[in-house]
Amino acid sequence: MKRLFVFGLLLLLASSNAGASGDGILARLDETMQSSSREVVQQMTLINAKGQERTRQIQMWSSRGETDRMLVRFLAPADVAGTGLLSVGDDMWLYLPALGRVRRIAGHAKKGSFMGTDLSYEDMEELGRTGFAAGYRSELIRTEKESYLLRLTPRGQDRGYRHLEMQVCRERFLPLRIEYYAPDGSLAKVLTTMAFTEVQGRPTAGKLVMEDVVKGSKTILEQLKVDFEPDIDDDIFSTRYLERGR
Repeated sequence: MKRLFVFGLLLLLASSNAGASGDGILARLDETMQSSSREVVQQMTLINAKGQERTRQIQMWSSRGETDRMLVRFLAPADVAGTGLLSVGDDMWLYLPALGRVRRIAGHAKKGSFMGTDLSYEDMEELGRTGFAAGYRSELIRTEKESYLLRLTPRGQDRGYRHLEMQVCRERFLPLRIEYYAPDGSLAKVLTTMAFTEVQGRPTAGKLVMEDVVKGSKTILEQLKVDFEPDIDDDIFSTRYLERGR
């Protein structure tokens, strides 16, 4: 009887793994990471190749619907406070208090560094608003005991990376590690997640580390507050609100 039970369990696991697809796993990961609305406060630590550190604090609101929207606002320190990033659909704007005006971010510029961090504007969108399935096709490379290994290739030519390799937690359906490969095929950056917890019944990573393997720098994001059910006024997702700087 015990042998029959074990055999049946193995068949069940094999069937489950056989039915998994890369696109299906990625879609479920996006569903886990995102919600209809979200508010996050993060401490951001920038560490350069010499080990010198700078700390910032940001607040982010996102809303998903017919058009996905995201607003990021720097709270501290004083030299960056009020700086904001607004993303609505395919459009993106940046507000710098020193300039006193909103500047539109062109499509090609999304591949550049976001405010001196190791994350690009594109990375910010994927992690904070859109998820990955919209921009990438996913192939299941390997199923391991506790994770899936996916290979993500861009759906179009406008992405900043040749491909991504993503390790996905089978229990939580959250990314454990993402390797970002440059257009020439070399490894450019590595994102690692940790300190997992549950907020309002949803699994989430309490800490993310993005490392630029070429520059030797890294950016650490630590969650200070996460709310998956915030009351968000739609008016904040506008360039007029962005210009307010607070």
